[in-house]
Amino acid sequence: MVRLAGWVILWLLLFPGMAVAAQNPLWEFGIRGGKKAWGVDEDYRVREIYLLRALPWSAALAKGVLTTRLDFSTGHLEADGDEGAILAMGLDLVWQSAEGEVEIEGGFRPTVLDEHVFGSDDYGGFQQFTSHLGIALKIAPFMCSYRYQHTSNAGIYDSNDGLNLHLFGIGYRF
Repeated sequence: MVRLAGWVILWLLLFPGMAVAAQNPLWEFGIRGGKKAWGVDEDYRVREIYLLRALPWSAALAKGVLTTRLDFSTGHLEADGDEGAILAMGLDLVWQSAEGEVEIEGGFRPTVLDEHVFGSDDYGGFQQFTSHLGIALKIAPFMCSYRYQHTSNAGIYDSNDGLNLHLFGIGYRF
């Protein structure tokens, strides 16, 4: 029964009604890259690919629409000769202007690092949490984006340096 409930929830998340699907592109695939913002010893570089999936929940506002989406990413983190992989999946809350040209986003994603020590920075363990705030501009059918992103383990390990990044991206909507 639990397995059936899981499949039903997955189906509801990935296949919204046709009316919602006709209004906005459901998917965005793209790349992001960036560097450290502040707060750590090492000079970080990150590259990632991402996939965004619009969810059917939204609310009309006076100057736009508030929407939700799933946010998946995998990437490569490098600092002081140390390298590691990043995998993250979570939810975004997005305000979209009435014309659809501008988006302001915020989100939270549980994150996995396959390496947690980069030079003198120690993130404590593989399990992390990532939050972000960002802005995206539509240059149809592409989206150009910036996000400020924070990753840390929220105190579940003894060491919790936290990593702040500036990320720039370009994505294709379909």
